[in-house]
Amino acid sequence: MRLGASYESLIRSEAQAVDAEDISPPRDSDETDVWLTEWQVAEDGFKVELDQRVDWALVPMDQDWLARLFAGRRTVPLQRDTYAEATRDLGASDWTYLSGRVARIDQISVRYQLSDDPAEHGLVPEPGGAMQHTVPSLHKPRAHHGRIVGWIVRVRG
Repeated sequence: MRLGASYESLIRSEAQAVDAEDISPPRDSDETDVWLTEWQVAEDGFKVELDQRVDWALVPMDQDWLARLFAGRRTVPLQRDTYAEATRDLGASDWTYLSGRVARIDQISVRYQLSDDPAEHGLVPEPGGAMQHTVPSLHKPRAHHGRIVGWIVRVRG
C-alpha cells in the first residue's frame, strides 16, 4: 500500500531572490560613515534618502556590535543614537557634529541563531554574517536574508 499526501500552506509568502552583497567602496577623505539603528529609525519615523542634506549630532559607534556583525569587514566610526542625549552631556568631548549630503546608504541585514555561549541567552546575530545592500532610502528596502538591523549612511561634507 502507498500513501501519498500533499497540502497547501495557509501562509503564502513570496520568496524573493537575494542579490549578492554590495561591497562598499573606500571612503573619500571628505566622507564619513554613520550607523543608524533599525528600531530607532522605526520608533522615530526617521527618514533619510540619497542626496539629502543632514545635520547630525553623533556619538562613537559601538565597536563590539560592529565586530559581531562584520568581523572586521566594515568600519563605522559614528552612530546617530537617539537616546545618547539622555546618557551623555551634549557638551562632552565624544560628540561629533556632522553636516553634509548623503552619498550612499547601505541596508544591513543579519540572520540570527541560538547562542551557544552560556553567558548569552536566546538569539544572537551570526558572527560576521551581516550583509549589506545599497538602497536609495531607509524606507525602500531590498530583498535580504534575516532581519534588517540598521543602515550605514555615508555623508559627504
